[in-house]
Amino acid sequence: MMRAAAMAVGVLVLLCGCTGGGGSDEPSAETVTRSATSDTSEEAWKPASPEATTSTPPTERIQRILDAARFTEAQLGLSVNEHYQRESGLETPTASFCGDEADPADEQRIARSQRWWMNDEWIDHDAGGYTVGVEVVAYRPGGARDTMAVFEAVPRTCPSVSYQSGAHVTAEPGSTPTGLPGDAVTLRDHWTYPDGNEAPGIMVAIPAGDVIGFLYIRGDREKVDERVGELARTLAANVAEADAAIRALE
Repeated sequence: MMRAAAMAVGVLVLLCGCTGGGGSDEPSAETVTRSATSDTSEEAWKPASPEATTSTPPTERIQRILDAARFTEAQLGLSVNEHYQRESGLETPTASFCGDEADPADEQRIARSQRWWMNDEWIDHDAGGYTVGVEVVAYRPGGARDTMAVFEAVPRTCPSVSYQSGAHVTAEPGSTPTGLPGDAVTLRDHWTYPDGNEAPGIMVAIPAGDVIGFLYIRGDREKVDERVGELARTLAANVAEADAAIRALE
């Protein structure tokens, strides 16, 4: 689970459904915490000593590496949604792009880390609002390849999906930002929430070995297009480092 260290400075109710990760369904109205922009819990993890490394269970060490691969609030300049309930852990599906049930590829996951951020305009339903999600997943050998195949096929297998919450999403192939690995895949999605609000967006899946980083950015189209390249390149570097760090544990 997330180790939330940011200090809450105000709370309000988000009237529309918060965006979900992994293409999964989105929950109904949530309580959103506006947090300070410093989040020491998301600094790169470094063991205090060799003894600390060897005594930590492998899965926990992998989880910490994935947590460190996410962005920080300071990097984004956005508030984190501390009360969003679909965060880290394998209980939440990743490859649920075609409905509420996850694809069998999810059975190959070892660990998963996720977090969502949003700007004040998104929280207040004002023009220019957007939200950013990052999901970093470690897989058993072959799992990342299978998941990338599922992700790339979404526009063909399920271009239009309705979820139990009442949210609806469409997906089509998108242009991958420059500077990403050749096997990265980009989709454009468009969410319609139960209250009628809509959010166009972009999903980018970036593999590195047995790790995939997923970038989800939705909201104001101009803001989405403006930030997706920068954020995707940062995530690509983080994911490559995470894969190398996990391999070093073997």
